[in-house]
Amino acid sequence: MADTDEWSAPFHDIDTVTAVPYGDLHTVSPFVATPEHAIHTILHHLQLTPQDFLVDLGCGHGTINVIAAKKYSVQGLGVDIEPGLVEIAKENAIKEDVENLVDFRVEDVLQTDLSRASVVVSF
Repeated sequence: MADTDEWSAPFHDIDTVTAVPYGDLHTVSPFVATPEHAIHTILHHLQLTPQDFLVDLGCGHGTINVIAAKKYSVQGLGVDIEPGLVEIAKENAIKEDVENLVDFRVEDVLQTDLSRASVVVSF
């Protein structure tokens, strides 16, 4: 592996066109919350400022947007296809008093308008 740079995947040269064995992943992909330590690490390395607009694709409980808003005053949008998770995200924003900075929508990530985004995450 000495010939590759640190960003190369170990299997970068294999054919990646494969059939999806389970059909529509929207119906079989479970929600798994991102560990809060990982969120803080990601946001720290992104060097966010209040001028950024963070879009979280598959936002779940909205934790990434809520922490970014609370800690860095970052505006943002979180989208998820699961209405129940979006409701929890909205409640979390209200609970943390950042509902004026973040918005959450039920939406397919493939339909999300990213034109305002300076940062896009999907974790």
